[in-house]
Amino acid sequence: MLNQAEKKKCYHCGNNPIPHGLNLANEYFMMFLHRLDGLNRSWLGRSVDRIMYAATGVLVKLGIVLKMAEIELDTAKITSTRLKVIIEEARSRGILCGRVTLFGRPTGICFAQIGRKEILFTVFPIPQKLKTDAVHWMDDKMVVKKKLIEAGLPVPHGGVFSSFASMRKAFDGLDKPVIVKPASGSRGRHTTTFINTEDELREAYRVGRKLAPRLVMEEHLVGSVYRGTIINGVLAGILRGDPPRITGDGKSTISELINTKNFHRHTKVKEYKISPLTAGFLKRSGDYSLEMVLPKGKTIDLTEKIGVSYGGYSAEEYDIAHPKIKEVLEKAGRAINYPVMGFDFIIGDITKDPDAQKWGIIECNSVPFLDLHHFPVEGTPRNAARHVWDMWEKQ
Repeated sequence: MLNQAEKKKCYHCGNNPIPHGLNLANEYFMMFLHRLDGLNRSWLGRSVDRIMYAATGVLVKLGIVLKMAEIELDTAKITSTRLKVIIEEARSRGILCGRVTLFGRPTGICFAQIGRKEILFTVFPIPQKLKTDAVHWMDDKMVVKKKLIEAGLPVPHGGVFSSFASMRKAFDGLDKPVIVKPASGSRGRHTTTFINTEDELREAYRVGRKLAPRLVMEEHLVGSVYRGTIINGVLAGILRGDPPRITGDGKSTISELINTKNFHRHTKVKEYKISPLTAGFLKRSGDYSLEMVLPKGKTIDLTEKIGVSYGGYSAEEYDIAHPKIKEVLEKAGRAINYPVMGFDFIIGDITKDPDAQKWGIIECNSVPFLDLHHFPVEGTPRNAARHVWDMWEKQ
């Protein structure tokens, strides 16, 4: 039986829930703003951004003079590991960098000073004078897909849909299974995988529409999900992320194998928790059930969610990645053209020639978690944060 808190929990959001109605309203608002892209990208739009940036800087300095604000230098008080690695890398170079506090409370603003340059940022210190408009569209999965196709880069077949009728019509023309997910968003929220039937498609559409007015449907690629992070045109790392998986022994049920997996898990990996979505996922992915004895040597996923927080796995695999994959990722970086990007892609074997495999880039993230490269479960950690400050010091 689920308790009251579990009943209210959205398992489709996973470990990172967001308010559905508010997010949906925001998505509609962003669609409206996209119609004003000409204004956003115009001289006037860029000028407004710079004025707001300058005004924020003046307010921060005024707050410091009036003893209302200060630059907090103690990274132990920062809970965001992504932000912590950025600040600690800056400090290791002798760069003054810390989080701005107001009346002792943390704000969402950070401050850094390189020589005479004073920088304000929230997640990453991105240069203000950019010769790119990618910030306006790079989190839209279909716009990114179009850019990548134009650059001759591999992406899964599919499209974006705002009605079930149009999605259903396109469904027949795609190889099965397919995946359905919001056209914008992150962390795999309201994503449904292993869709083979019209009924499964209809349910996936219902789940996705709770969060977004537009949904992506594309062919389901097989393999691990990787994050290739590009910073200032340089490939900073390639992190492998897997969902929780179990391998059959020919004697134990899937439920028993889950208990064994949790008992023997790595210290960095959290327990996999059976949820109300588990049974449906197992059925879609291979007609499995929790009570079924999994054949010896058979390996299956337990959810579409990836990473150690779901009981999965991570490894930094930059060193073993095939050179052609690295070339493709850097070419993708040039196609999107933004200072910091995280490309998610799926491939069966990262060590082998990608031209001999069915693989593709599935999306691009404008605020990637650089810290994942610093602290993988396995593999040689890579200091991705150093490339951020290299970018500034080269200016």
